[in-house]
Amino acid sequence: MTSVRKIIERNLLNTLGDYYIPELGDGRKGKVRDNFIQGDNILMVASDRISCFDHILRQKIPFKGQVLTQIARFWFENTSDIIENHMVSCPDPNAMLVRKCTPLPVEVVVRGFLTGSAWRAYRSEVREFCGVALPDGLSEDEAFDHPIVTPTTKEEMGHDIEISSKDIVSKRLVDAKIWKQVEDVAVRLFIRGQEICRKAGLILVDTKYEFGLLDGKLVLIDEIHTPDSSRFWAESGVSHKSKEFVRAWLIDNGFMGRDGEKMPDLPDDIVVRTSEIYCELLWKLAGRHIVASSLDINERLLCNLKDSGLIKGFYVAVLMGSESDMWFAEKICSELDSFDIPYSVHVASAHKDPARVLSIVSGYNRSIEPIVYITIAGRSNGLSGVTAAAALNPVIACPPFKDKSDYLVNIHSTLQMPSGTPVLTVVDPKNAALAVARIFANSSVSMRKKMEKMIISTMI
Repeated sequence: MTSVRKIIERNLLNTLGDYYIPELGDGRKGKVRDNFIQGDNILMVASDRISCFDHILRQKIPFKGQVLTQIARFWFENTSDIIENHMVSCPDPNAMLVRKCTPLPVEVVVRGFLTGSAWRAYRSEVREFCGVALPDGLSEDEAFDHPIVTPTTKEEMGHDIEISSKDIVSKRLVDAKIWKQVEDVAVRLFIRGQEICRKAGLILVDTKYEFGLLDGKLVLIDEIHTPDSSRFWAESGVSHKSKEFVRAWLIDNGFMGRDGEKMPDLPDDIVVRTSEIYCELLWKLAGRHIVASSLDINERLLCNLKDSGLIKGFYVAVLMGSESDMWFAEKICSELDSFDIPYSVHVASAHKDPARVLSIVSGYNRSIEPIVYITIAGRSNGLSGVTAAAALNPVIACPPFKDKSDYLVNIHSTLQMPSGTPVLTVVDPKNAALAVARIFANSSVSMRKKMEKMIISTMI
């Protein structure tokens, strides 16, 4: 049987980092997770990115996003008797579909031991931490008599700011009654976490919770007891079982996220060991092994989202050279709608603003789902050529001729393209959309069935 380490080593480059699925839109990109609105739900995709000291490291950690998602799934399933959570389903090992909630503007940190930033503050003679008074004489890594709640604000940029429970209520960040419930639930979740971890030979040292409101009801959101949001020790002794391992390595190599410090690259052996720590936690806590697919991880994600019905798995970018061509674009879009093909429309002139055209194409070149461009430009058709020269995907030119004389004068600017600029020309808007549908039928079973049905109906 192949060892986990060997599997990790084989997948050092098969990681989920920066990806783009046009159907999902740009979404909201976090340090690790990317969130995409799906009606009343949110699709949360956990990447293999890793952040420390509020900086995203250049290296990706194989299977990290999968472990985060599956551990969160395990804990959501095993704490739902304490508080309702936002989980709906897991369409992919790295993805979780959750209910859309209104998040509270604070993160709830619960600590069971004097370690990390709390110890560094204590060592500097700080005796009140987020409104919690600490006695003299405590030692590093010493257990508290009872878990303490040390909240922080959520900052869009930079470091989160420590805040007391009193200030949270006085500043009206959270209603007093709801905050009391938050503190109670957070401690109960932490105690449950420690109990389950103890059975796995682990110690839950500290963790972060996030809560939201759904129809006025308090709900647990984001993640729970993962190696990114929590610190774990082995019960046999203090050894890092979370991303604290990477944090410690960075500190040893002179990086704590301060101004002027250069972030070092993680060596492969540190990347592999970090991934091992994450995978070991998944096995110890949830009794689950990582899913190592033969597919590229981007391809697997795309297939699973497609199979779950969250996306179609293909997309059309309609580019037109001028707003005056909108009448023609609407004809094409109407035909795309009839085939249920997702698309977006962009206005960009290759003659007047070529940089914008190239920027649009560059964005779509990041797509992990199949793309087809339909370009709309007449007269001197530079748009189709510029698009085809830069695009990784097929380009269909559908020029907006007003009459036969317009066609006779200008068709050659579309037909005659330089080498290396493969432009397919389709004059009729309906045929352009049909050509797109048949291209997508090569990889989409549902689209293939539509085409088969359409052909049969026309032959009867």
